[in-house]
Amino acid sequence: MKKVTDSFFVSSQITVEDIPDIAKQGFSTIVCNRPNHEEIGQTDYQKIELCCAQNNLKFINLPMSPGHLTSDLIDQTYDLINEENKTFAYCRTGTRCITLWACANVKLYEVSETLDQVNQAGYDLDHLQDFLEDIKAS
Repeated sequence: MKKVTDSFFVSSQITVEDIPDIAKQGFSTIVCNRPNHEEIGQTDYQKIELCCAQNNLKFINLPMSPGHLTSDLIDQTYDLINEENKTFAYCRTGTRCITLWACANVKLYEVSETLDQVNQAGYDLDHLQDFLEDIKAS
């Protein structure tokens, strides 16, 4: 798990066994940014969702296939980060989660500040700077 802000964290794929520990860490929301069946052995989001309900966590399924970033996904992520609930987002490696966060965050903050936070979380999205500038301008 990698901290992006005090209220937003990203991670690679989780299992149902991870949910109780995530709940104990004070998270209120888990977001799945990964479609089911991308690879053998991946835990389907429905199992994660059921376990979240059993642990009093809100679950949101916002799957993003690689290369299919949409304005709807960005808008939904924007709404999530504005709620300021402690949110745990996961996908295969965390890259889709941090990408969606960055695209949503530039609606509120400068691109350079957003990319700095991304880098501090251990990701490199500098190749998206022009794209993020376009989002910021719109």
